[in-house]
Amino acid sequence: MAENNYAINYDDERFKSVNNEKQDRLNEVNNTYNNMISQSDQYYQKQIDAAKDYATTQQDLQNQQTQLAIDEINQQKEKANKDYLKEQRGAYSDWQKESNRYGVNAEQQAASGLRNAGYSESSQVSMYNTYQNRVSTARESYNLAIQNYDNGIREARLQNNSKLAEIAYQALQTELELSLNGFQYKNQLLLDQVNKQQEIDNTYYNRWQNVLSQMNTENAMAESIRQYNEKMAEEQRQYNESMAENVRQYNTTFDENVRQYNEKMAYQKERDKVADKQWEKEYKLAKKAASSSKKRSSSGGGTSVNLTNGSSKNGTLAAQNNTNSSSSSSGTSSWSLQQFVDYYKGSGYSDKEAKKLAEESYNKIHSKSSGASHTSAGRKDSTVHKATSTPKLSTKVADGIFNTVSKKSYTKKSDLEKDLDRYIISSSDKSKIIKAFGF
Repeated sequence: MAENNYAINYDDERFKSVNNEKQDRLNEVNNTYNNMISQSDQYYQKQIDAAKDYATTQQDLQNQQTQLAIDEINQQKEKANKDYLKEQRGAYSDWQKESNRYGVNAEQQAASGLRNAGYSESSQVSMYNTYQNRVSTARESYNLAIQNYDNGIREARLQNNSKLAEIAYQALQTELELSLNGFQYKNQLLLDQVNKQQEIDNTYYNRWQNVLSQMNTENAMAESIRQYNEKMAEEQRQYNESMAENVRQYNTTFDENVRQYNEKMAYQKERDKVADKQWEKEYKLAKKAASSSKKRSSSGGGTSVNLTNGSSKNGTLAAQNNTNSSSSSSGTSSWSLQQFVDYYKGSGYSDKEAKKLAEESYNKIHSKSSGASHTSAGRKDSTVHKATSTPKLSTKVADGIFNTVSKKSYTKKSDLEKDLDRYIISSSDKSKIIKAFGF
């Protein structure tokens, strides 16, 4: 039994096609999701940058507002400083007016007789104290205002820092929220990408398995065909051997039959020779008797020659020839059809062949005596065909069949066909064998 070799060829174009299509789909999905991730990163980064820009803008506005408040406080400080200097100059001016020896107040005191008196001195002291008090009060008011204004500035700056911190905190919260959203969205895209890759991998794995299953089915089918062909070849071999044995047995039987037939025919020929001599002797006696008596007619019932059932075919042909040359000189001219049949059966022919030959002999004798000529069909039936060439046949069995039938001769094509129909042979080989016999 031949050994099969049906290993899976993993370099098959069908495997390559599945792998190439899978890689194309993976590249397509990866490109799509990579673009989405890149666009997502850009989007959230723009949102974060926008939040930072907004915070910076808010901080700038807050700083401007704080600076405006500080500037207003500084303006009030300058006004307080101006008011203090003004009050200081006014107090000094009033004191100078009151303490001027030549001023209006001095003239009034002089007119009242109080100049250079104790009251005048007391008045000078009182006016200086008033001046000093006014200056001191103005200074305290100025210092208190400056202190309040400085506290306002510090408070504004503290509030500004607090507001700036709040803006920074809110900006940081926004940035963190956007970063978290971007991370979650990006992470979801990555998960979707992995799932899509797994889905594609599963799909093309199933297709790869389908190709593998198809190739296994093809290999199984090839193995079934191989086993079937091997089985048919073995059956054909056994059939050919059986046919060859049948042909051999047939040839052996046929050769034995031919040998027996030839022995029988040889024996029959010897009997025919004796019969011919006996017939000639009888014919001469009959002719002599006819000459001496001169009473029998040449076409009438002369001395008949009785050919017994043991006569041969040669004797029959001789009798027929004598009958053809002279109907009065042969005793067979008066034979009935049954006598001819009995004669041929006694010569070794079968019932069918004896009947056929008897009819031919009977018809020839009677057609000759009536003046009729031989028919063309009779002449044709008497033609003997033998194999004149060796045809080129398709099988040794056909050659053996030809060797068997070529040992025989045929007068009719139908007889040869009947012999060939006993065998299993193709129509073309059958036609070649018939043609080799000249039919």
